[in-house]
Amino acid sequence: MKKNILTAALLLRCSFIIAQTEFDALKYVQTDINGTARYMSMAGAFGALGGDASAIKDNPAGLGIYRKSELTGTMNIMMQNSTSNWQYKVGDNLKNSYGYDDIYKIGPNNFSLVLASPTWRNESGSEGLLSSNWSFSYNRLKNFDRNTNLKSGESTSSMTDYLAYFSEGYSGTDFYYPGYQISSLFDNPYMATLSAYAYHGYLIDSVAPGIWQSSISNMVTPAYKLSEKGHLDEYSVGWAGNFSNVLYFGATLNYQALNYRAIGRYTESFGSEGYMNLGDTVETKGSGINLNIGAIIRPTDFLRLGLSLHTPTVFAITDNYYSTLVYDRIDKNTNNRISNGTIVGPITPKTFQLQNPMQINASAAFIIGTKGLISAEYVYNNYAGSKFRSDNGNSQDFSDENDGMKELLNNVRTIKIGGEYKMTDNISLRAGFANTNNGTKPDAEKLLQMNTKRVDTEYFLHNSTNYLTAGFGYRESGWFIDFAYMNKIVDETFYPYRSSVLTYKTNPASVITSNNNVVVTLGFKF
Repeated sequence: MKKNILTAALLLRCSFIIAQTEFDALKYVQTDINGTARYMSMAGAFGALGGDASAIKDNPAGLGIYRKSELTGTMNIMMQNSTSNWQYKVGDNLKNSYGYDDIYKIGPNNFSLVLASPTWRNESGSEGLLSSNWSFSYNRLKNFDRNTNLKSGESTSSMTDYLAYFSEGYSGTDFYYPGYQISSLFDNPYMATLSAYAYHGYLIDSVAPGIWQSSISNMVTPAYKLSEKGHLDEYSVGWAGNFSNVLYFGATLNYQALNYRAIGRYTESFGSEGYMNLGDTVETKGSGINLNIGAIIRPTDFLRLGLSLHTPTVFAITDNYYSTLVYDRIDKNTNNRISNGTIVGPITPKTFQLQNPMQINASAAFIIGTKGLISAEYVYNNYAGSKFRSDNGNSQDFSDENDGMKELLNNVRTIKIGGEYKMTDNISLRAGFANTNNGTKPDAEKLLQMNTKRVDTEYFLHNSTNYLTAGFGYRESGWFIDFAYMNKIVDETFYPYRSSVLTYKTNPASVITSNNNVVVTLGFKF
């Protein structure tokens, strides 16, 4: 049982220690460029253009551009590879250690129905509301699928050093469980699963009451594997009006469904002293509702200006989390096995709310005669304003995490530029580029609360995301088909644990994830 001194220390430290979930929140709220082939081939720069099924989700006023009804479906083939370089020191020199993994997937991007309804004013040539259009759509906003494989050479910094630091304040008797049922230890609300693993996996030794050190004297060789799956989908109902072919105004009511699963495995080889394998799985499901409103102004035939506002989405989320430690400890002096085995942690369910940030889109498009167009869009996301709430909506229950959002996350902008050129009346060529700046601050760290049940000490700092796109389309009066290619490159920095507090710092790894998407859209106008 926790001693009074440790309980007091826990309360003091929890008042300013930031939980790990800020990085989870960023994963869920980060936007992506996903949709129809035409939309993706121009890097999503459609906020002021409209007339495309995916443009509606960015700026609902784009629905008002439609003159005919339309039925559209999009499929996406994703080929992804993740490369890493986890440098390590040999003497005074840095050596490279490369890792690689990939994944292939086919799935839907978009299905939508647009109903264009001209009013009597449109037929009579009067000014005012010329059309009143409706849309019903499904959009895959984001794919979470990724496999990541990182490995390094020998290192003086070890996870066991971090476990010793993290377990400060515990005494040996705190890790005692009656009846040899370790589940009773995990049921202790003051006991961190990480520390229980460290003690019963023979990874830390007591130096003095409340003070611990790593039980490993060798250099260690770390490795990490991560498998992520899931998606964020949106189901929308939208309306937009065309006022005198000058002003277009629209709104969509959106239901979003979140589904995410990640399996992480962190391994350290201790050479002649054995090894440890720390694994965890998180399964997340959630849903939320938001409202998007937008306007497009067409002051001249060659210029369109767009502006839209996406209200925050409040997700109701359920997490299921569980972990394991596999260990094999050998005494380096006698070469005898100290202990080996597997410790299974508790399944920890948790329900809460996550409020994602408000988003603002500003855009402009230049129409070049009947042959082409150039479009640009600026997207602003207030990621630092994301908030966790309890089931009853109280954000004070997550005050540490919400303060952490402001300290760790950036307010992010995405710039999109796209163009289209009509080679003939039927065939169009398209291209685009987009960039998203760093979602996390360069010095951000994951800090775990002392009594956390989670063991995923690792974290990724997001440095930038770049998109390079191209495509073409063929159109007839009653149908069309579009093709697109998008190369998305995500630049991240990986840390296996927070080592800035340790004597020996760990080297971070550089991780580059490249998504190559081949997209096809088939549509019918009526």
